[in-house]
Amino acid sequence: MAKPKVAFYWCASCGGCEETVVDLNEDLLKVADAVDIVFWPVALDFKRKDVEALGDGEIAVSFINGAIRTEEQEEMVKLLRQKSGLVVAFGSCAHLGGIPGLGNFWTRDTIFQRVYQEVPTVENPEGTTPQEKTVFDFGELTLPEFYDTVKTLDQTIPVDYYLPGCPPPPDLILNAVNAILAGELPEKE
Repeated sequence: MAKPKVAFYWCASCGGCEETVVDLNEDLLKVADAVDIVFWPVALDFKRKDVEALGDGEIAVSFINGAIRTEEQEEMVKLLRQKSGLVVAFGSCAHLGGIPGLGNFWTRDTIFQRVYQEVPTVENPEGTTPQEKTVFDFGELTLPEFYDTVKTLDQTIPVDYYLPGCPPPPDLILNAVNAILAGELPEKE
């Protein structure tokens, strides 16, 4: 019998949700034996094209942490939604916006002004800020659009389940994975 395919993706967050997966310790090995991890770019060498090559709904579950702040994050979570049977909002940032959500108190331009020009430890006499496109003699550099507002995962795509916490505790993650593997998920409201 084929193992269920699982994906992990990291959007705007601190990285604690990725770390708590590692905090499963030896249980992580049991999870890795029970599933086929098909996308986890922070831990393994996967690319967007790997997800694009999968059939719609082929991923059993995608665990997505972090809020949505950039064009790239929005595109990836929409692609993962299309390719996944279930999507889990993994952690407080995906669920409620978390610390990145505090950015909604300021505009993108105000944030860039503060971070790249006004912070006392920054030396930036040219006033350089991230640009979506920069042309050099050797080629072109592009960056995803940095949105003016932060969105939660369920403001961007339909979400099936939520794993709360900052980060979610390892026992909650393990219980969720076991429930998915056993087909014992709670009813969706």
